[in-house]
Amino acid sequence: MSAARALTKVVVCPLCNYMGDDVNKVVEAITKATPQPRLKCPKCGAEVDANTFVTHLRRHGRIGGKTITCDICGAKVNGEGAFLRHLKEHLVVAVRKGGMDVYYCLVCGAEFITRNSAITHLLKRHSLE
Repeated sequence: MSAARALTKVVVCPLCNYMGDDVNKVVEAITKATPQPRLKCPKCGAEVDANTFVTHLRRHGRIGGKTITCDICGAKVNGEGAFLRHLKEHLVVAVRKGGMDVYYCLVCGAEFITRNSAITHLLKRHSLE
């Protein structure tokens, strides 16, 4: 497998229950794992339905005035929409294959050719919005 990189500093893998900066460990887990209907949140340990995993991660944000602080990596973002998009980037990794980047959804292992496709997938498939 080619070099993998995360969209943010910390990746969250509900398939292997890992949270950290070792992107290659996460890519290896998602390429070997089969999709599961219930996942374990690496942050709090709660068992969560795969379709609502992103919504669950919203609870790991601390609101302070107009900013929301990500409890996973400490990033501060302005507004709920920006925070939701930030959370999704914890669940997408890019892998260089054949001269181009391929993006993986860490919730189900789906593969995409664009970053926006992967993030849209997370919004529509893995949250209730």
